Amino acid sequence: MKPELSIITVGYRSENTIVPFLDSIKKNRDGIKKEIIVVDNYPSDKGADKAEKHSLKPTVIRNLENIGFSKAINQGIKISKGDYILIINPDTRIIGSALKNLLDFAKKTPKLGAVAPRLLNNDGNLQPSCYKFPTILNAIKYYFFNCKNCFNKYNPGEETTQVDVVVMAAFLIPKSTIDIVGGLDEAYFLYYEDIEFCRRLHRFGFPIYYLPKAKVQHAHGASGNFVSHLKSPLAKSAQIYHGVIGSAILNLVLWAGQKWQKIIKTVKR
Repeated sequence: MKPELSIITVGYRSENTIVPFLDSIKKNRDGIKKEIIVVDNYPSDKGADKAEKHSLKPTVIRNLENIGFSKAINQGIKISKGDYILIINPDTRIIGSALKNLLDFAKKTPKLGAVAPRLLNNDGNLQPSCYKFPTILNAIKYYFFNCKNCFNKYNPGEETTQVDVVVMAAFLIPKSTIDIVGGLDEAYFLYYEDIEFCRRLHRFGFPIYYLPKAKVQHAHGASGNFVSHLKSPLAKSAQIYHGVIGSAILNLVLWAGQKWQKIIKTVKR
C-alpha cells in the first residue's frame, strides 16, 4: 500500500541514536501510512545493522563512505514513495502527535514549501530553530543595529509563523514541491544545504512555516551557530553559498561586528 509519508534520515555515527529514534516513531499510534528510509553514511559502526533489525523494518541504504548529507538525502528521495517527505535527524525523538500535526498542516496548506516543528533540547527546553537569510545586510543589522533576530537562530513564538529558514533537523516537504524545485544541492557536503533549499523554495514562491504545535526532541542544538562562523566548518559551505567575494565581505562584517560588540559590553560595565 502506498505510503502517505516517507521518513528519510541520514545515519552518521548514529549507532546509539538510531534505535531510540525508530522507537519514538513506532510508539506513535498516529495511523499514518509511512515508510522509513535510513541512509547510512558511516560503515564503521553498527548503525545500519541496528536499523535493519528494528521491528519497523526500514529500508536501509548502506554507503561505503560518507557521501555527505545532501547526496544521502537525495538517495532517499529517489526511492521514496510517499506524497510527503520528512527529512529528520536520527538524534531526534518524535513527541506526541508531531507527525500527524505536520502532515495535517501540509495537507490543508496549498502550494506549501515546507513545514517544521518546534525543536526541544533533551532537557525539554526550547531550541531556537528559525532564522532569517544570512545576508551581509542582516549581519550588519544584527551586530550594529541591535536586530536580535537578524543573524541568529530564534523562536518565532507560540503561533504558526511563516519564516525564511528552518533547520533541517525535522523538515516536512510535499513530494510535489520537490518535483518542481528539485532535491538538495549536492554541492553542499554539510551545512548551508538547508539555507540554499529554503532560498530556492522562496524563489519558486513556496512558503515555509514553523509549526510550534508539533514538537520534536533534538539532541544537538548548539552546532552551526552563525555567531561562531569564522571558527566553524560552516565556512567552506558559506563560501559556496555566498561566493568567494561575498564570503570574504561577510567574514569581515562578522569580525568587525564581534569586535564592536566587545567594545559595547566594555563601555556598559
